[in-house]
Amino acid sequence: METIIFKAPVGTKARLKSINANISELLREETGKIIARKRNGSAYEKAKHLCGIFSGPGNLSTSKEYLKQYAKKNNR
Repeated sequence: METIIFKAPVGTKARLKSINANISELLREETGKIIARKRNGSAYEKAKHLCGIFSGPGNLSTSKEYLKQYAKKNNR
């Protein structure tokens, strides 16, 4: 184990003890959660469960036929 020392506002220790009498255990658990969230990877990793669940046309940016159905030409 490593020892980490930091300054906290007055009253923090009492508030932490009201959550869990073992402050060291509480801080280890919460620090572990923070580190795990930060290590969670890229935007793709966070959203990969959404890939493929939506239906619709593939790539609208290159499908001129699709755009013709919806885009009105500006005739001046």
